[in-house]
Amino acid sequence: MTEGSVGVRRIVAGICVAGSLSLAASAAPVADDYARAERVLDANLRGKVANATVRPNWLPDGRFWYPREDASGHGEVVLVDPSRGSRQVMADGAALQASIPTASPQELLSPDGRHRLSVRDNNLWLATGSDLPTALTHDGEASYGYGVLPDFALRGIPRRDGRLKPAPFAVSWSPDCRRVFGVRYDERRVLAYPYLATAPTGGFRPVVHEVKLGLLGDAEQVRDGWFFVDVDSGRTRHVAVPEGWNTLTEAGVLGWSEGGDHVYIAIVRHDRPARIRLLEIDARSGEVRTVLEESSTTRVQLNTYTYGRAAVRVLPGRKQAVWYSARDGWGHLYLVDLRNGRTLRQLTRGAWGVRDIVGADAEEQQLIFTAGGREPGDPYQRRLYRVALDTGEPVLLSPEVADHAVDAGASSLLGGRDPQLLSPSGAHVIDCWSTLVQAPVCALRSTVDGRVVLELERADDSAVRAAGWQPPRRERLLAADGVTPVYATLYLPRGYSDSGRFPVIDAMYGGPHVTNAPVGFVDATATMNPVARSSLAQLGFAVVSIDARGTPGRSKAFHDVSFLTAADDQLQDHVTAIQQLAQRYPGLDLDRVGIYGHSFGGYSAARALLRHPDFYKVGVASAGSHSFQGMYGGGIHGMDRLVGGAPVYANGTAQRPADDAIPALFRPLDNGALAHQLRGKLMLVYGDLDENAMPALTLQLARALNAANKDYDLLYLANQDHELFRNDRYYMRRMWDYFVTHLMGETPPAYQLGAARD
Repeated sequence: MTEGSVGVRRIVAGICVAGSLSLAASAAPVADDYARAERVLDANLRGKVANATVRPNWLPDGRFWYPREDASGHGEVVLVDPSRGSRQVMADGAALQASIPTASPQELLSPDGRHRLSVRDNNLWLATGSDLPTALTHDGEASYGYGVLPDFALRGIPRRDGRLKPAPFAVSWSPDCRRVFGVRYDERRVLAYPYLATAPTGGFRPVVHEVKLGLLGDAEQVRDGWFFVDVDSGRTRHVAVPEGWNTLTEAGVLGWSEGGDHVYIAIVRHDRPARIRLLEIDARSGEVRTVLEESSTTRVQLNTYTYGRAAVRVLPGRKQAVWYSARDGWGHLYLVDLRNGRTLRQLTRGAWGVRDIVGADAEEQQLIFTAGGREPGDPYQRRLYRVALDTGEPVLLSPEVADHAVDAGASSLLGGRDPQLLSPSGAHVIDCWSTLVQAPVCALRSTVDGRVVLELERADDSAVRAAGWQPPRRERLLAADGVTPVYATLYLPRGYSDSGRFPVIDAMYGGPHVTNAPVGFVDATATMNPVARSSLAQLGFAVVSIDARGTPGRSKAFHDVSFLTAADDQLQDHVTAIQQLAQRYPGLDLDRVGIYGHSFGGYSAARALLRHPDFYKVGVASAGSHSFQGMYGGGIHGMDRLVGGAPVYANGTAQRPADDAIPALFRPLDNGALAHQLRGKLMLVYGDLDENAMPALTLQLARALNAANKDYDLLYLANQDHELFRNDRYYMRRMWDYFVTHLMGETPPAYQLGAARD
């Protein structure tokens, strides 16, 4: 099954460009070039597009205020009255800010703003008004606490060190503030996973950090259960998760009943087929009732992006819910009856996909959501829609051809919260749209007809332009099947010309979780992963990111390509797409193609050199997840559920029968098994305190390369965690140098990022 066929012509498999590594497009980079590259480094541009978003604080009378920067960069507060269409900069913004109940980052505020929950000594503590906190639960213990950030969230070391103090995790207030519901994670039986800080600061003896982390196939994985706490009495009720199932952690609580007596939550199991259920839990009796169940031969998700907020909305007054499903091959919304799980109406349909639910307008009985691909053009550009719950088709609210970043927020697993872009009345929504060349425009928009009621902000991009940043280009290409459209974002090198010969770098992630080719302005200036695309372009490289088959954001079939293949089919698409780009941009030198990536991108970068040694000549793989048998597993947060489902070993079970056993379906995905195929220049990078992609994974690949008698480079970063690719300037300089030396064929200058300049 393919998507959006544009013909049956095949792409030319190879494009020969004469030349050698010693011929560069321009003179060797000097310190001034590195300084230009540093000025456009993502960390230096992040937050520099002023007033690119509007985050409203709604007042009871329907007005809202939001913070912004004035022309000199100082903060000010703007008050907006939607009924009058007025916008006013307030002389005394402090009074408005004080009118909104707030809690510290370590607290969870109740809906009425009166109560605050925090975590202390593995228990929940409750504070009301100005009273001192008192314990709400009493039997929490280490690795089995209430509201405690579990180790599978991959931030165990900073939490234990006291550097991270999050708000209560997986805990939700009832709408009437009488109850608290939460998920309690039991990691007591999970084996400890050691991290060795070989060169700790402040001492000479290595320090061992231990977190609870279950690997693929471990007999003991994290277990979960539910609890309710009555706020007035402090009585706690425990509820068991159905045997063999787990809470869909990233979804969190999907909603409450109107009276706060029932909570709705999703559970999953990842064997074959994978299944997902919507449950109703009675807070008074603890009774668990299945509302509906779905299955899939691949993945089950409640958003096209794994860690996006669940595109589900409980409608208490109607005893109905809006449910997200890819059951017809695309991610769409269905109106279901909460009493019996029956589908009442498919709200959206067609060869396009829903992205986020922004909110529901209870008075007008309609839903506001974003989607991609319904309108002609780039399917990754989000557009804004409304659809009546009971009849009719979706109505476009955002006619501008751009990416409309009406975001619903990140998932519960990432601590995301709904930015409340839809007004409480449902009559207005805040829409910020941009393209790769146009900075965001933010406006107050009517949800009735899409009319712009009031323009709020035109983002100021002067700082990023002054730094030398140049917008990338968007390209529509074809996948390796010669039929399926794929999209790329290309950062052309400084001084590009068709008559030049510029080396190419593939900036790749490749995981099934997210896309990484920017389509909006802010994302293009300061990318999430990998970073440094604009910087490498300043050094003379053409840098491209491609959202190939296997990534989300399109059809289910498009996404499912990566199930059981991980990055393999994606890499074939990348090779084919880069060959097509060289036809459009003759200055691209296909004899000099490199690749880099971080995390799943580190896995992809190393795999590119191992599987396509004739095409990719140089690679930098940081924090790579090089073998899935060495990654975290299990139904709650295992990589197996995203890559291939629950493991099946030779004995037919999901438990590893021997320490070195590898499930047959995961064995071909191991980079170490391909170590003998390395021919290019590869630099492996790791931080010794990385909980997301454990250092052992990189060192085990190094062991396989040693056994295959292959040359490679290894960069160790002391006391670094998974954020090394964003915050370690030594790594960044070494990565630049590696490509300049081995892909450009030049000698890099002596340069230190972050050093004072004359």
